[in-house]
Amino acid sequence: MVAAWPLIGRAEELDRLRESTTPAAHGVVLSGPAGVGKTRLAAEVLAYWQGQGRWCRWFVATRSAQSVPLGVFAEVIETDVHDSVGRIRSVVNALTGDGSGDRVLLVIDDAHLLDEQSALALHQIVRHSHADVLLTMRSGEPAPDAVTGLWKDQLIARLDLQPLSQEETTDLLTRTLGGHLESSAAAGLWRFTRGNVLHLRHLVEGERADGRLSERDGVWVWEGRPEISAPLTELIDAGIARQPAPVLVVVDLVSVADPLEVAVLTALCDPDAVEAAHRAGLIVIDTDAAPAVARLAHPLLGEVRRARSLPTRLQALRSKVARQLELHDNAPGPIMLVRRAVLMCGSDLAPDSDLLIDAARAALRLSDPITAERLARHAVAAGGGYRAHWAHVGGLIDTQRFREAHEITTMLAASAKSPRERVAMTVLAAVIKDMMVGPPGENCVAALENEAAAAGLRGIYDAAVACTAAFQINPARAVEAAQVALDSAELFNEDYELVALMGLTTGNAMLGRYSAMAAPAERGYVMGRNSTRSATAHLLHSVHHLLGLYTGGYLAQAAGLVAQLTREQLDFPLAYSYWEFIEGLVAIAHGDLAVTVQRCREARAVNVVAESTWTQTWALLQQVTAVAMSGDNETAATLLQDYHGPGSVAAALSPPSVLLLTRAWVGAAAGVTSRAVSLAVEAAEIARGQHFFAHEVLCRQTAVQFGDRNQARRLTELVAIVEGPRVAAAALHATGLETGDCDGLCEAAGRYEQFGDRIAAADTFAQAANLLRDRGLRGAALTAAASAERLSAATGAATPALRSLRCPCPLTARQREVIALVAAGLTNRQIAEQLVTSIRTVEGHLFRASQRTGISSREGLATLVDHST
Repeated sequence: MVAAWPLIGRAEELDRLRESTTPAAHGVVLSGPAGVGKTRLAAEVLAYWQGQGRWCRWFVATRSAQSVPLGVFAEVIETDVHDSVGRIRSVVNALTGDGSGDRVLLVIDDAHLLDEQSALALHQIVRHSHADVLLTMRSGEPAPDAVTGLWKDQLIARLDLQPLSQEETTDLLTRTLGGHLESSAAAGLWRFTRGNVLHLRHLVEGERADGRLSERDGVWVWEGRPEISAPLTELIDAGIARQPAPVLVVVDLVSVADPLEVAVLTALCDPDAVEAAHRAGLIVIDTDAAPAVARLAHPLLGEVRRARSLPTRLQALRSKVARQLELHDNAPGPIMLVRRAVLMCGSDLAPDSDLLIDAARAALRLSDPITAERLARHAVAAGGGYRAHWAHVGGLIDTQRFREAHEITTMLAASAKSPRERVAMTVLAAVIKDMMVGPPGENCVAALENEAAAAGLRGIYDAAVACTAAFQINPARAVEAAQVALDSAELFNEDYELVALMGLTTGNAMLGRYSAMAAPAERGYVMGRNSTRSATAHLLHSVHHLLGLYTGGYLAQAAGLVAQLTREQLDFPLAYSYWEFIEGLVAIAHGDLAVTVQRCREARAVNVVAESTWTQTWALLQQVTAVAMSGDNETAATLLQDYHGPGSVAAALSPPSVLLLTRAWVGAAAGVTSRAVSLAVEAAEIARGQHFFAHEVLCRQTAVQFGDRNQARRLTELVAIVEGPRVAAAALHATGLETGDCDGLCEAAGRYEQFGDRIAAADTFAQAANLLRDRGLRGAALTAAASAERLSAATGAATPALRSLRCPCPLTARQREVIALVAAGLTNRQIAEQLVTSIRTVEGHLFRASQRTGISSREGLATLVDHST
């Protein structure tokens, strides 16, 4: 069981209820569907007034007491009165005074279940203003006229209570569970319960008890498909137990094909039953849709009804709907095509392999790879042949099941009926192996050049080379091959065109040619939205585009692209992880460290298959970097232990230079700035050797942020190679630090801040402030320091430059580094080993630091570092 559920999202309603139960207002009816929290709110109002010393009475009307006159008030009826009028009068007298003269508050829960005499007694109490009342009623249920007349005659107010919104539901779950709820889990739980608190509570308690709702690394995640617990099943069954059979048929038909066109539904069952189901609140009719559709009012109702039905009955229902949909729409669009195919798979109809193949490709176009893979698998089983296998491979790739896809493509290549078919499938198998299955560095595609040319498939071959070269961090080759492929006049389909565009975008991003990246990136998005190979290619294409914008310093464009991408509704686990990852990427680019950590935690918490952990791998490195930037060395170092290599697809997303740069930030957080600089420069040299110039800029910029004065020459060279505002700002920063140009440093800081890199700006302002302070320019130093502190407060950063700014005594960078290791508990020998120097040198740094500060003990020196953080 979870902790007690707090009251969330009801502050306004609670205030209105309190105001409506004062003597001046006389009372209120609180109406709403079952489970939205009417009783809880009534209890809160009762407790409030009791706390004010007011006399209150609580009654609960029940269906069993409804057949007994004045049954709900049985405890207050005078037993010696036998006529109806006298009994009603005795109830009114008993309820409206305690002898103190105070005005009574009567609370009646489920007042729609009152019998006629109880309702009449209540009506007299209100009409003659003998007491104030608070009534709860279930909307859609019949109630006695004497009760409904209370608000119809405006004797008391009426408040209709709505279910919680998605945001309120997430807030409630976060507080109840005591931790952050992963966004797709929050959306799924709301989707199933629609803000009905009673359903939500039963669902959450059942899912948590069964382990499907669990906490991972501080984030609550949910597998996304509930198994309805017995208490929740009983609760939902009780709500429909009195419905006639025709109404339940309506519910069952909608439950197997939600949403279902109203015209189709009324063709399959009695229109009066449809209207009755709507009046009872079991279905809703969406007239804004074209055509109008019926939906279940509560998705959990469908779960329960399907679980209650025999498989053969569900198959028969799906068959009826599928046949009627076919009659209703002879030229179906992609959505209708997928719906008909899904119904066919669960029906007793003979499978139509052509329909299933077309639907699988339509599902890919709709970015639903899980459904696409399932439909294609059914098409293969139905004898769909080569086309079905090809569609199945697409579904497997887009659900990140690369090994299965490789096995099938290898099998299809071996059994191909023509050389062209064999080469096409062999190239695809090689691409999968090079990028996703085989060991890093393997190049199976390259060996197929002659075969592809002989088969007239040079365009496909070049597209494959472009993509694999980009993923193996050979950007120049990727751009060259992509251009050849896109200019090819040979056989070239949309699948490989998108692959070539991805290679061209990625290659130009790595080379720092951002102007050349824009056109293929946009062309790729257009294709991704319309292609039948959209999910994996679309995601990978966009992430490399984003990384290019990030490294180039085009952060406003990156944020705009993320906003555009996250509006797309991709409903599968990798997509959820991807959304969190790219939002974290933009957050860390702007220095929003807390947001970065939260988004990366969510990206890592989402369940994805073992072969698709590239978003989680990158998110881990991103999270480690953000934590290190905030100065939390211990947490960053602990998180980094979870890194177990880039895997396959992730190789291009976390190359050696990225891992080294992450480790550099961890070293900087520990105060070992010389080691941090060394790692950042090593990362830059690796990126340089790969022509990954965009990342080289970022690595050298980071080294300068750590205090390295030896990067100006190379960064100045990169200004002529790489485009974008970052390289220009970094070159100015490096030159200013090397030459001691405080004005240049402040200008560089302003440029960083202008394009959005607030942490780099803070570090540069801090470095300028330290130089100005050393030169005795107190006013200018204070101005620069204030800018650094402002940006530090906005981002949560605690970098070496910012910590040095806060250090109360003038120490050298090396002295601060040694003292930081002392504060970490290291001995002089351990410090010497860490810094690759002698014990005597370490002792010398500590001695000179003691002279400068007047502090003679190791413990006292360590406090300087503590104060600076």
